[in-house]
Formats: sequence, structure tokens, C-alpha cells
Amino acid sequence: MEYSFAWPGASAEANMTIILVTIGFIIFWFTGKSDALLKQQIQAHGPERGQARHVFIKRIVGMVTFGLIPGLVLFSMGFSWSDYGVKPSQDAVSLYWILGLSAIIIPMTFRSTRATDNLAQYPEIRQAGWTRKLLIWSALSWMGYLVAYELMFRGFLLFSCVRAFGVWPAIIINTSIYALVHVPKNAKEGIGAIPLGLLLCVLTLQSQTIWIALIVHWVLSLANEWFSLKYHPDIKLVK
Repeated sequence: MEYSFAWPGASAEANMTIILVTIGFIIFWFTGKSDALLKQQIQAHGPERGQARHVFIKRIVGMVTFGLIPGLVLFSMGFSWSDYGVKPSQDAVSLYWILGLSAIIIPMTFRSTRATDNLAQYPEIRQAGWTRKLLIWSALSWMGYLVAYELMFRGFLLFSCVRAFGVWPAIIINTSIYALVHVPKNAKEGIGAIPLGLLLCVLTLQSQTIWIALIVHWVLSLANEWFSLKYHPDIKLVK
């Protein structure tokens, strides 16, 4: 059997998006794991503030590599925000899903954050005394990062793959990549990303917007950070 290596126009958008998410995650991951960058920040700002600045830099890099750069590339190809689920939604069903999933996620996170393996990783900023200013800036940076993150996964990647390959291949591709990028954190997050990623893809396609996925992800991440801060024996909120 002979295979054609021509770049088909019908899948050009999806092919480009898969390339962008791959390159973006590599840059993001190695920025977060860069000992040289961490050492530079510690030398300039001290151990605790330096580590915190390293986390902020990592999140900003994620905003750029997951959101800004892919958006500029895809919009230059003639696509718009609405093509990726970024549009107003007045669907009451979406609100019910957001409230229902949040009602499940918050109690689950409240229990799971007490685990030793979770507290070894969260909160990401390991400053012993958190001020309200740090709490606010960390939350805002998380939310900004997750906007880019959901734009990439449930926006750019999902909708482009649906147009190129159909619904279920797109969901499988999306969920597989979503699970794989969680594996380096730990096995629990990698496995847990499969049902969550699958559900968020289905809800995004049904609602035709990324708002359910984005807000649920905000709730999950902020609840995890705040509960981890509450239960961590060496990290506390201070006045």
C-alpha cells in the first residue's frame, strides 16, 4: 500500500494545533523544571520569593505557549474566537453543569488535599507565610494560566480536530493528550485526567462553548490550592 505525504488542506488546522500543543507543552514543562531558572530567581530574590517567582514565570509561559501563540497562528489562518467555543452562552443547562460539578469537586478536593502526596506538591508556591497579596496574585495567575490551558485543550485542539477527524476521534485525541500531560505530576492525576477530560470534551461540544470546562477547572484548581494551604503543616496564611 502506498501512502501520500501531502499536507491535506482539510486537516491543516488540526495538524497545526497538534504541533502547537506539543511544542507549547515542551517549552512550558522545561521552564517549570529549569533548575537554572530557579537558581537565578533564588539568587536574585532569596529562597522563598525566588521559588514563588519561578512559579509565576512558569504560569506566564503557559499563558503564552498555550494561549497567545496558538491563537495568533490560528487566527492568521482565518479562524475566529467563535470557531473555538469562545462566545457568549445563556444556556441554563451549562449553569446547571457548572454548579453540579462544582458541588462534587469541592468536597472531593477538601478530602483529597490532606493526602501526603498532594501536600508534597501543592500549593506550588512553597513560601512558608502567605500574605493576602500572595494569595490573590497566585489565584489570578492560576486563572490566567487556565484560560490559556482551556483555550488550547477544549478550544483550539478539540474544535479543530472535530472539523478534521469527527467527534469521537477528536475526543480521544484530546483526552489522550490531556492525560499524558498530567502523567509527569503523578499517576493519580494522569488517571484522573481521563474521565474528567472525556466529560469536559463532551460538555464543551454539547454547549459549543469552553465556559463549562474553564469555570470547572478554575473551581478545581483554586479549591486544591486553598485547601492545600489550609492543611499544609509548614505553609500558612498570615496577616
